[in-house]
This record gives sequence, structure tokens and C-alpha cells, in this order.
Amino acid sequence: MVKQGFLNLQSEEQNKIIEAALGEFSSNDYDSSSMNQIISNAGISKGSMYHYFHNKEDLFIFILDRVMEKKAVFLKNYPAGLDKPVEEMSFFEILTFHLEASIQFARENYRYHMIAVQIQDMPAGKMKDRIWDRFQAAFEQYMEAMVDKAMEGGELRKDLGRDFVIRILELVLLRFADIYPNYSELLNKDDQAIIADMKKLTEFLKTGLKKPDFKEE
Repeated sequence: MVKQGFLNLQSEEQNKIIEAALGEFSSNDYDSSSMNQIISNAGISKGSMYHYFHNKEDLFIFILDRVMEKKAVFLKNYPAGLDKPVEEMSFFEILTFHLEASIQFARENYRYHMIAVQIQDMPAGKMKDRIWDRFQAAFEQYMEAMVDKAMEGGELRKDLGRDFVIRILELVLLRFADIYPNYSELLNKDDQAIIADMKKLTEFLKTGLKKPDFKEE
């Protein structure tokens, strides 16, 4: 956890540490990231750093929480001039909207995006479990109200059960890079190609793999 010493710093001093940490964690995987390099780039002493954070793990979690907060604000404000308010969109319209916004967030915040890529590639273990617990908690909080509303409105099947639907959405959306092995290359595509990929995903979630006119014997 972040220590009070960091919270007591002026914002300018906090930002030096945050920028140094973002640079190191976005350029290297977690195990290869160097606390000493972050300390050097931030221009502070080792003693000061450990007055702000217990260890590299706590600093990484702090940066991860910052990424999640920044993305939540971005999604809330993206974009201006919609044809209709998000509140009036269908479940799958909202899903497509947020997927497109997530790609745009990655375009505009490349270091944040690369930290997410590093997490995807992180080997299984306690650290990854701790990170995924945070992702899952935030995702479920965001998704539960949407799923409840969609089920009540008849957009989603109730027979599958609320928890099962949320788990499927979590599997597909939080592990997006497992569906697209070259996910890190998506940002090199033009916007229309990316949007086409997003629509494929939401169409699959909506209708599944079965051909609409196929009849089983």
C-alpha cells in the first residue's frame, strides 16, 4: 500500500515518481523492472522511496490503480457528441461503445496500455492473482448493474443466470489478448479495422457461433 509519506508530497514530487514508475513498468515486465532505475529516474534517494512505498509490488499496484482510475474517467467522458446518451443505449451498444473507447484510451495512453500488456504476459503466481482480483472486482462492479438492467429488459437470457453471464463477459473482455494473440499490434491498425474487430466480438456475444438459419435434425 502507498504510505502516508507519499501522500504528503507536493503533486510535482509525486508526479516525478509516477512518471519514473510508468516509464519503467511500461518498458519492462514486472520481474525485470528495476526499483533502483525508478529511484534514479525520479531523482530521489532509496531511503525516500521506501518511505513512500514498502516495495516494488506496492508501487506497481499503486500505478495499476492509477491506470484503472484514469481509464474509468476516460470512459465516462468519451466521446462528446454522441447520437444518444449512454443511458438510452442497448446492452450491446454500450458494450461496443466501451470496447471502442478502450482502444482509443490505449492509443492516447500508450504507457498505460503497455502495462496492461505486461500484465497479460505475466506468469501465473501470487502477484498476478493479486492483480486479477483487483481487475475482477472493478469489472464486476461495473458490469453487474448493466447485466441486471439488460436481463430485466429482456435483452439477455435469464435462464443462463446472472453470475454465469458476468463470468462469460469477464472471460471474454478481461482476457481480450487471449482472443487476439497479436493484441499489441491492434494499435497499428486503422480505426475502421479495429471497430470491425470490436463488432465481431459483440456480435459473437450476442448470437454465438450458430448460423441463424441452421436447423438441427
